[in-house]
Amino acid sequence: MARDRFEQQIEAVRAALDDRSTAAAHTLLAKTLRTGNGHLVALVADALEDTDAALLRALPEAFTRLLEDPIKRDPGCRGKVAIARALDRVEVREVELFLQGVRHVQREPVWGGRVDTAAELRGICGMALVHARAERALVEVALLIADPEPRARIAAARALAASGDRMVAEPLLRLRIAIGEAEGEVLGECFAALLELVGAQGIEDVAPYLRHADATLAEAAALALGGSRLPGAFAALRAADASLVGAGSRRIRLLAIALLRDPEAWSWLLEQVERGSKAIALDAIDALATFRHDAELVARVRAAVAERGEPSVTQHADDALADGAP
Repeated sequence: MARDRFEQQIEAVRAALDDRSTAAAHTLLAKTLRTGNGHLVALVADALEDTDAALLRALPEAFTRLLEDPIKRDPGCRGKVAIARALDRVEVREVELFLQGVRHVQREPVWGGRVDTAAELRGICGMALVHARAERALVEVALLIADPEPRARIAAARALAASGDRMVAEPLLRLRIAIGEAEGEVLGECFAALLELVGAQGIEDVAPYLRHADATLAEAAALALGGSRLPGAFAALRAADASLVGAGSRRIRLLAIALLRDPEAWSWLLEQVERGSKAIALDAIDALATFRHDAELVARVRAAVAERGEPSVTQHADDALADGAP
């Protein structure tokens, strides 16, 4: 019975959001924000736009309410996350709210212990503080880059890049990289943030990881370089000795070269299709197939495959370049 009632509440909120111009809809949505139910609050906050001024003004109070008995009221921090994201999205700079959020830890019971469900919230609020150019923004983000939760550290790396403040952000990123990071995804974000922040000067810091014995770190470095599209990134990727890493890392390295979208890089990959070993040719085809909707590039790939004249490679190319291929 209680579940049926809750589902009815959800349906009513969704209906009000579909036509929020009426007084009845606005009243229902405002009441929903006062319920202290994180799931319902999230439904409203996720849908708000900058034209919903009155409802946006109600979000800070709703956030405070969800901080009271938060595990019961807002399991998973869903409501608080939606509020912080909405305020940042519409550029409402609620600095005190973001400071609360970036420091919030919510350890919820799970089988065998407890888990912190507030990492996403801390990350969103860290970025929101940077967007707001808050006085303590980079202090909080500096703490976040050492957060126990990988998700928060990823958000911190992105926030440091978004700050554009080389004097503070660059040393923090270099320190995080230098002291080590067990999570490849986090290190990849640190690489990407450093490259975004300092440009080509960061390539020499990232390139050595292409030869790292840990394939996860080598792949993170490759993708960061590929995503940067910086001059010099192709030379670093091409120079990486494929014999020092496994086939999986080679595939990622070739994909990174394709992601540069650089004419010289694409020509080099086409050369591998035409003249490289079979294993490298297949990986190069897969890398270039990322852009299978580029008709001109597809034609060049097919021409290189035809020049090679190897039936199994031709079949692989046909499969990789087909519409809907993974």
